[in-house]
Amino acid sequence: MELIDVLGICGSLRPGSLNRALLLAAQELAPAPFRVQTWDGEAEVPRVHAAMGRPFPPVIGALRDRVAAADVLLLVTPELNRAIPGTMKDIVDWLGILAPPRPLTGKPVVLMSASPNRFGGAFAQLQLGDLLRRSGAEVLSDLDVVVGDAHRQVDDHGVLVGEDPRREITELWQRVLTQIRNDRPAVPA
Repeated sequence: MELIDVLGICGSLRPGSLNRALLLAAQELAPAPFRVQTWDGEAEVPRVHAAMGRPFPPVIGALRDRVAAADVLLLVTPELNRAIPGTMKDIVDWLGILAPPRPLTGKPVVLMSASPNRFGGAFAQLQLGDLLRRSGAEVLSDLDVVVGDAHRQVDDHGVLVGEDPRREITELWQRVLTQIRNDRPAVPA
């Protein structure tokens, strides 16, 4: 079976992040043929402003190349005031700039979020999905994970231990695999 390369990015910079625990659980629970690698450059992402222009800052150029090379992008976002935090917004804005390679154009994207509130970051996911679609990404609808009361689902070591969210992530990977197989054109014999 052909390897499916997934790049996972967490929009949280907070030590002990619930969303980082969610990303690491997604990596742990990903079955073959998925290979989930995480990107840890969130703290290095500069604010987006027109004066920076091109060439892109090195961290952004490398990120754009890595996203372009991935088969699937997994974005795990915290929620701040019912919206995506600035770090995640900057990441998506840098990826959405229309310059080669255009990493979000047609890119399948899966969304996850965790929050101590009961909604689990659903408002941030809605906003992030809209932003990604406007940048040309293919947000895989109904293929997301929202973990409410996440502080009760993550242990003191930052590990997602809740049975329900772990089951949801496992089921998510199966749905993503089905979606990707259905969308890939058949290879003529």
